[in-house]
Amino acid sequence: MTLVFGGFALGGCQAEEPEQCVSNEDFFKEQIWAPVMSKKCITCHSPTGVAKSSQFVLQSADWTGYLEANLATVERLAKLEYEGEPWLLVKPTNTVDHGGGVQIERGSAEYDAFVELVDRIKNPVECAEDGTEIETYFADVSTLSDVETLRKASLSLVGRLPTPEEELAVANGGLEALDLVLDEMMTEDAFYERLIELYNDHFLTDRYLPSVDAIDLLDGEDYPNSYWFEAIEDEAERNLARARSNEAVAREALELVAHVVRNDRPFTEILTADYTMVNPYSAQVYGINANFQDPSDENEWVEAKLSGIPHSGLLTSHIWLNRFPTTATNRNRHRARMVFKFFLATDVLKLAERPIDPSSIEDFNPTRESDACTVCHANIDPVAGALQNWDDQGRYRPPEMGWYQEMFAPGFGDAELPAGEKLDATSWLAGQIIGDPRFAASQVDIVYQGLTGAPPLREPSDPSAPDYLGKLVAFDAQNAELQRIADLFVESEFDLKTVIKEIVKSPYYRAKSFDPGWSEDEKESVEAQQRLDELAPVGTARWLTPEQLERKVEAVTGYPWRESVNGQSYLLDFNEYRIFYGGIDSDTIVERMTVPNGIMTNVSQRMANEVACWNTARDFTKPAAARNLFPYIDPGFEPEDDNGFEIPAVTEAIRVNIQYLHWRLLGEQLDIDDPEIDRSYALFLEVWRDGKRGIELGEYSVTLPGECQATRDFWSDQALADAERITSDTNYTIRAWMAVMTYMLSDYRFLHE
Repeated sequence: MTLVFGGFALGGCQAEEPEQCVSNEDFFKEQIWAPVMSKKCITCHSPTGVAKSSQFVLQSADWTGYLEANLATVERLAKLEYEGEPWLLVKPTNTVDHGGGVQIERGSAEYDAFVELVDRIKNPVECAEDGTEIETYFADVSTLSDVETLRKASLSLVGRLPTPEEELAVANGGLEALDLVLDEMMTEDAFYERLIELYNDHFLTDRYLPSVDAIDLLDGEDYPNSYWFEAIEDEAERNLARARSNEAVAREALELVAHVVRNDRPFTEILTADYTMVNPYSAQVYGINANFQDPSDENEWVEAKLSGIPHSGLLTSHIWLNRFPTTATNRNRHRARMVFKFFLATDVLKLAERPIDPSSIEDFNPTRESDACTVCHANIDPVAGALQNWDDQGRYRPPEMGWYQEMFAPGFGDAELPAGEKLDATSWLAGQIIGDPRFAASQVDIVYQGLTGAPPLREPSDPSAPDYLGKLVAFDAQNAELQRIADLFVESEFDLKTVIKEIVKSPYYRAKSFDPGWSEDEKESVEAQQRLDELAPVGTARWLTPEQLERKVEAVTGYPWRESVNGQSYLLDFNEYRIFYGGIDSDTIVERMTVPNGIMTNVSQRMANEVACWNTARDFTKPAAARNLFPYIDPGFEPEDDNGFEIPAVTEAIRVNIQYLHWRLLGEQLDIDDPEIDRSYALFLEVWRDGKRGIELGEYSVTLPGECQATRDFWSDQALADAERITSDTNYTIRAWMAVMTYMLSDYRFLHE
């Protein structure tokens, strides 16, 4: 009795922890939408379900802003009553006739949650804000500094390291200065090459770059001059004109994207442009007259109109239409699906459960009559009809007999194509798309994936999964941030550069590490595991693509990874490592590998060894002030004298250069006494000591391996003067530095960004 009462008294004296406030929005999301409505209700109560004509229609998670829209629908329904009881309770319990029967049993946990929701709607719960949702989500997450962010963005956007002036500006001016520096970077040609690369990962039109694959898609009657280059007598000139002509046709859709951004046009123009892009070579292919400052410059692109075609940006691009073809039975549905995917942030194939059981389809025209089919077809078929004027070869050929009557009428959403717009239906469709809020969201998604390497999160669908709540929090936080950026995109009149800058400054791009300061017991708690589940998708590092790694190698060392100036790049050549290293060919291999496998790891190891071998001695041939890698030391700098005593001044110089390499190669701003500096120095010292011993014993040669010698200038391929050549390594310092270089070039912080 004493123990019981004593325990009661102790418990009574303890201060009770305040209950965590749960807002109406969070309660609806976690207790109503996720476990009930997203599973039971939306099957019928969707825009295309059997209850689409009712007052209760829900949007799926594939639609931007679906939670807010669904909560508003539920709030409206909760205020309607039947004999004094909310309609929201009597319908799913089948208290009044419900076509779906009993979905919620009275007295169940689900029913109690609905009762509480009704009460919350009548008496809204408002929680005090401790900060924005994104600030709460990223609590205890450290991010890259402003200068580190600049470095990462510079390598990603323009393939170079930032200049000292750019670093100084951002160090002094913070994120405001970063905006200005990024604005300048986004005027460089390298940025537009990167933009084309980023959008080709989605459009995949580079499939047609080889041979004359792009020109072969053109109709000879429409473009009788398409093979104009075959009349050139000189073989070398003819081959060059052929390659440039085909590349120009293949790249016209991507060049439109670059053109709109380069000229600070609203990004909506990629769909509304009443022109296409041509250079001097594709202009001859199409047989049109265009004004060029240099008729031989393949990089000069101008706007042009093709005869007999009502242009509407990408939607009428011959190359884009062929990359996403149609057939007599497909009837533009594939193209319509791509329109939803690229420009409306919607994967229509995920709007319904798949695969569909064919035995359940008994309707005469299932795409119009079967609920299992109309959930998708009611969305894509109207858009397919709006693309009716473009045939399976991407030619403008309005159907003489009209569109298919058994399909949903051409249009977009609830809007039907006006009769007077039939011949220019694609332009009408473009206007509908850019007026939809999902257009802004779609472009934010594309840029986000291009810069971070990861697609935006999808809402988790299994409430019974142990990590469900963590994933849900992660989705909500990211969705809110991407929506914020999409809103700014619209406010900027669709300036894509705004999207790029906002993503670069966001914690999703800058997240570096997580340190909650948990005790050992706290690390094992359920709360800790949920927090880890929440942050699982977050991280600043992405596995670099072959193109990005190629640019990074050259940016930090001054030289690309290839044997000679005219040699093939190992990372860019399809016959070398481009595909093996996770790249795409835009044809049969269309998804980049984001997690390295054994082959990719071996390729990176070869890169580290060869780049270190080729560039270490080469860098020492330059004056100290002009070196990329070793500005603070010379090959004669040895850390110890002949008696094995440390030489402090030399040791300090070596450590300073190691500190410099950590920043230049790995983007790490480390103090001179940082443990990472100690480890790199220990490697240098160990290799140097072993080399000195080996040379003294005659085990190692003083001569550098042939490929590691510096005898020729890389860019000019001219022999170096005798005084500049480095062929021997009598102190073994060059090979010690090669070891340090290999160590850093193979580090995950170099291979990721």
